[in-house]
Amino acid sequence: MSLPTSHKQFLSYYRQLMSDAGGDIPYRSKLRPSDIKPLLPWVTMAERQGTRHLIPTIVGSAIDDVLQASFTGVNLFDFMPKEVADRFDAFYTNITDIPCCGHMVRTLAGENGLMRGYHSTQLPLRSASGQIDRLVGIVSVSKEQPLLTEFGKPQDIQTVDITAEDYIDLGFGVPKL
Repeated sequence: MSLPTSHKQFLSYYRQLMSDAGGDIPYRSKLRPSDIKPLLPWVTMAERQGTRHLIPTIVGSAIDDVLQASFTGVNLFDFMPKEVADRFDAFYTNITDIPCCGHMVRTLAGENGLMRGYHSTQLPLRSASGQIDRLVGIVSVSKEQPLLTEFGKPQDIQTVDITAEDYIDLGFGVPKL
């Protein structure tokens, strides 16, 4: 698997957080935005509250601009067809429960055919209670059309195809594919 350069930089930063935590999964509070300032427009954070329940709490401004929809505070599974929702739920479950790093490449399409090639690298985080139920990640997107002037709605964005799904061992293993 070959990660985009920004994803490699983000993974390197995350591994430093793990090192600072004695090789364990870092707490969400240990992330320092000033350490990754150039990457922030492409960074996401989400809270996982069980099966088919993932709520982005932070979505970088560049992601909103490219998607032309804001997913902050919305359960991502509310807009997924069942055939994709099962795969995504397994993907996010692996990241928090093993825990490991997950990388997915998929084709997204909106009503206006806005973009394709959505790379997402997600990593686990601990909440203040110590539970591994947070995700932090970075996204990169190649788009087909120039940015539009108005935001769309989350339900307008659909996964057309998942072209790659890989995991990176953080020291706790990876799922068998």
